[in-house]
Amino acid sequence: MRKTSLGLVGLLLLASCGGDEGASISGDDVVVEMFDNRYEFTEIRIPVGGSVTFVGAGRNPHNAMAADGSWSTESVFGSLEQGEGDEAVLEFDTVGEYVFYCSFHGSATGQGMAGTLSVGPTS
Repeated sequence: MRKTSLGLVGLLLLASCGGDEGASISGDDVVVEMFDNRYEFTEIRIPVGGSVTFVGAGRNPHNAMAADGSWSTESVFGSLEQGEGDEAVLEFDTVGEYVFYCSFHGSATGQGMAGTLSVGPTS
C-alpha cells in the first residue's frame, strides 16, 4: 500500500509541473502573461482589429515576436526586455497565422517558449 501511495504522489507531482502548455484563449482583446520560460497561453485567437497584451510576469526578461519578423513586442514597448509588470499591446488588422516566441527562451521554429496566434474569425 505504501509503495502505491508514493507512486501516485510522484505521478501527481510530475503532472503538476507541466504548466498550461497548449492552453488557449480567444477574444477581441486578450491578455497573455509571460512567466519564466512559458506563455500563459500558447494558442491565441483574435478577430481582425483585436489586440494581444503581453505582460511580463516572471523574474526573467521576456518578449514576444513573430517567427516571420512581421511584429514584435519591442516595436510597441521600446525594448526586447520586458520585466515583471511591463505591458506591450499589439493590435492586428490583417488576417494571418503566426508562430511567436520569446527570443530569450524559445526559437522561431516554435521550440521552447513559443505559441501560435490566429487573426481572423474566432468561431
